[in-house]
Amino acid sequence: MRPHRKNPKIAKVFSQMGIVEELGSDMRKMFKYTPLYDNGKEPVIEEQDVYRIEIPYVPTLQGSEIDTTQKSTQKSTQKSTQKIIDLIRENPYVTTQEMADAIGIIRRTVAKHIKSLQEKGIIKRIGPDKGEYWKVIE
Repeated sequence: MRPHRKNPKIAKVFSQMGIVEELGSDMRKMFKYTPLYDNGKEPVIEEQDVYRIEIPYVPTLQGSEIDTTQKSTQKSTQKSTQKIIDLIRENPYVTTQEMADAIGIIRRTVAKHIKSLQEKGIIKRIGPDKGEYWKVIE
């Protein structure tokens, strides 16, 4: 396939304005990078009235890998949740930032875990704004 301008007059105007790239540069990039991405396979191009380009798709995770990823995410969530409960048992006045620092995750993630634990009735916040503390409900 050779690149060609569909409307040379309009293409010339845009080219003189510096708005378009060099003619055909995207085609060269596609042929250069697709084989690197998809183990040597090249894109398939059909040129007629309208041209069609087929670029191979390589999924990053296969079925069993997706299951493994979901399971490991679930396990890390359970570990973080358990660590939050343990931290509250050790120090009921612990802050979410202190929890995040101790666990090694961001404060926002700790807040999500805490909200989930509160909705499940596992922990509860007791007291006024100043002097509040956490309580693990057995």
